[in-house]
Amino acid sequence: MALGFDELLDTGDFVPHGVCLLWRLDILMLHVGSDMLIGLSYFSIPVALTYFVLRRRDMAFGWVALLFALFIVACGTTHFLSVWTLWTPDYVLEGLVKLLTAFASLATAAALWWLMPRLLALPSPRELEASNRALAQEVATRREMETRYSNFFNNLAEALFIVRVEPDGDFAFEAINPALARATGLDPERLRGRRIGDALGPEVTNAIVPRYTLCRDRGESIDYEETLDLPIGQRVFHTMLVPVKDAAGRVVQILGSGRDVTERKRLQEEVIQTSKLATLGTLAAGMAHEMSQPLNVIRLWTENTLTRLQENLLDPARTERALKLVIDQTDRMAKLIDHVRTFGRRDGGGTRAFQPANCIQSAVELVRHQYALEDIEIVESATSAQLPVTGRPLELEQVILNLFSNARDAIVALRATGAVAGRIMVGISDDRDGHSVVIRVTDDGGGIDPSVLPHIFDPFFSTKEVGKGSGLGLSIGYGIIDGMGGRIEACNVELEGGRRGARFTMTLPSQPVSAADREFSHA
Repeated sequence: MALGFDELLDTGDFVPHGVCLLWRLDILMLHVGSDMLIGLSYFSIPVALTYFVLRRRDMAFGWVALLFALFIVACGTTHFLSVWTLWTPDYVLEGLVKLLTAFASLATAAALWWLMPRLLALPSPRELEASNRALAQEVATRREMETRYSNFFNNLAEALFIVRVEPDGDFAFEAINPALARATGLDPERLRGRRIGDALGPEVTNAIVPRYTLCRDRGESIDYEETLDLPIGQRVFHTMLVPVKDAAGRVVQILGSGRDVTERKRLQEEVIQTSKLATLGTLAAGMAHEMSQPLNVIRLWTENTLTRLQENLLDPARTERALKLVIDQTDRMAKLIDHVRTFGRRDGGGTRAFQPANCIQSAVELVRHQYALEDIEIVESATSAQLPVTGRPLELEQVILNLFSNARDAIVALRATGAVAGRIMVGISDDRDGHSVVIRVTDDGGGIDPSVLPHIFDPFFSTKEVGKGSGLGLSIGYGIIDGMGGRIEACNVELEGGRRGARFTMTLPSQPVSAADREFSHA
């Protein structure tokens, strides 16, 4: 028959534990003292563990310490009950407490063995100390590197800047170095942390933001030249942008460097202008003939009309035809003068998109009649080129005129040896890739010595006699084509009838190209 709870706790049939000890005072004090000290110690340990866990919430496996605290409290309680049962035989209560202690002990032991691999993996104090030393050394190294890079950034003569890419795709300045501040007149403190549109004027913002956007979207380095209106005035910079990506491959920063090339550009323009004037000087004789021919026609028909007027023999139809002829010749002279004036003036404008075929046509019209006097024919091939290029039209025309002049000199030199020559062929076409325009200038002047072919674009290199060439024509032409993002190449070719000659090929992109593509094309 099952026992009730009251009957289970009934201690009437038991005797106190002290009876077993014959109530000897010395033994009783020994047990009471030992159990009380153990119990008090056991109760203080969980308090310490709980305090430690509450203060160190970052400690791993803190719940194990609380489980140990429960186990120790249960053990301490059994010792207090051992003192209690010396005089009161509550052995059932003592057994229940021991049962609770058993469960707590079992749970603690199971958790401890379950966590044993992880506990063994925890670093020892010696390992922690070594790790802390290594971490401190790494922190010191990083600080030294930061200081070094900061000194590099602040003291480098090259203008440097860092642009942050905002989450919305906009751009903000993180820093600019003192060299850039001196070169532009901008205040670093005023720019730091501000979006570009808020820190700079609308004109400068509209000029630089599309470049930053291109670098961000492409995810690759780009370089370019830009003309900016800055606090210190208008300056020309050669700028390079390098994207910095995060682990996901998104561009989060743009590192930029700029070099003030204002003076260099001015000197280049001076050299180009000097070369233009030299080209005009070379063409002076031909232009004089070109001008004298319509003047002679005008004089002849004017004198004829005046004579008829004096003799009262004017024929209205003949007079009308004479006056129209005079007007046509005057227009011809005006166009030639305008062309010479336009070509010879200083080109201070910026780059723009234009049709390169127009430059070829202008160059041909300028020299065709002069070369015809020397029995040199300029042959234009039919073209369907439609793609525009970006640059300065007069500079491209200058390159073509220099190639015509070199071809004419080669033909004259070859004729001096008794050989037959006298054709210059020029053609233009869109490349098959649909992104480039190709211009070819070919002559039958015997070609270029293969030993000097690799050096013809070097500055001051010339195959002509002393005093008959500066050696800058092809070098300047190379610089102009390179500035347009293109390339120019020279080779020898075999022509019909066993003739030999040189061919110059210019490949111009129909849109700006990156520095990497430009270097690859030159290579």
